[in-house]
Amino acid sequence: MLFQKKRFVQPDGTFDSTLFQKLLNDARYSIKTGKKPWHFTRKESQAIVIWGIDPKEIWTFINKLSNFLSSGIDLKSAFSIVHKQIKNPKLKMIVNEIRLNLDHGLSISDTLKQYKKYFDPLIISLMEVGEKTGALPKVLAELEVSLLESIELKSKIRGAMIYPIILVSMALIMVIFMLTFILPKITESFTKTGVAIPGLTQFMMDLSQFIVQHYLFIGLIIAGFFATIWAMRRFYLGQLILSFVSLRIPIFWYIKRQENTILFINSLKLLLDSGVLMLEALDTVANIVPNIQFKKDIIRIKNEVEAGIKLSNAMGLSVGNNKETVFSNGFFPEDLVHMVSVGEETGTIGKNIEKVGMNYTKELKRFIANLMSALEPFIIVFVGVLVGTIIIAIMLPFFQLAKVAKNL
Repeated sequence: MLFQKKRFVQPDGTFDSTLFQKLLNDARYSIKTGKKPWHFTRKESQAIVIWGIDPKEIWTFINKLSNFLSSGIDLKSAFSIVHKQIKNPKLKMIVNEIRLNLDHGLSISDTLKQYKKYFDPLIISLMEVGEKTGALPKVLAELEVSLLESIELKSKIRGAMIYPIILVSMALIMVIFMLTFILPKITESFTKTGVAIPGLTQFMMDLSQFIVQHYLFIGLIIAGFFATIWAMRRFYLGQLILSFVSLRIPIFWYIKRQENTILFINSLKLLLDSGVLMLEALDTVANIVPNIQFKKDIIRIKNEVEAGIKLSNAMGLSVGNNKETVFSNGFFPEDLVHMVSVGEETGTIGKNIEKVGMNYTKELKRFIANLMSALEPFIIVFVGVLVGTIIIAIMLPFFQLAKVAKNL
């Protein structure tokens, strides 16, 4: 009964060691620190801090730690110095906890595992590898370079996504302002004169009246839309839907696919070069890529590799009946999988995919730059058409009034 309550034994009769290992880790922590496990009680040294941690601050922490360790400073002294230099209260608290836990024999990765909200699996996994192999300075040096490239790439992608939204939103706000404040005041006098209102002007007046009368309803619809997106990102089914949609939006699907592919390549290369086994590396990478569709495919690849299938074959590369290469994968490009296949033969998968990753990064940055350049004139024309239409709607009654005056 005890095992069934704790669920050590699954309904199919298999033994799940996850909970058992968790209990062992809790006991290890309690013996070394003399405190209850972190998930049962807040640590004595932990203050209540509401601030988050920006990825750039994580990179700064890794960068400083890497520089100090590479200079020959011992681990505890390096953390003491880093702790004094960090300004973010939350990160400062975590670094201090790492420093104190080192005195109790706990590793850096043991402490970071308690803060997975701020440290992604790649950082935790490489920290653990560096500690076990004694090559922590080298691993941190490679990690901080990878993190910086990832931050820069995500910044460019975020800019490509947000920039047109900001411009279009500002244009719509300006148009709504003209419709609700300027147009009614100008056209009010024409309704009193009895002059026939042109169709375009009447349409704009009706639209203006609708916005004024239903502004609360329109505001609720807009707020509900963003609230729905926010809620969907908090649940697996919502994330699955958003991931599916993001890979099918014209133009932007390419950006999302390349982003996930580059993260896959860079993370897998870094893990393999650091000595992480293939299955563990794939499992870690599946937790790093943001798109759920990519996560599912990487997990499928990992399961097939675990079953004895070559990585390139699991990624969609096979030989047909006529001995010609056949490729079938909707997520990863064919040239990447070919480089993986060559790397499997030569034992240099990490080196081979690194070259592909660099090319993809350059292509994506060039694509984003070209997209931004192309969007600017398109948005300017879009705004010009909107504003011009309203101006024409305002001017048409003047022409109508001029014709009436001429007939008099």
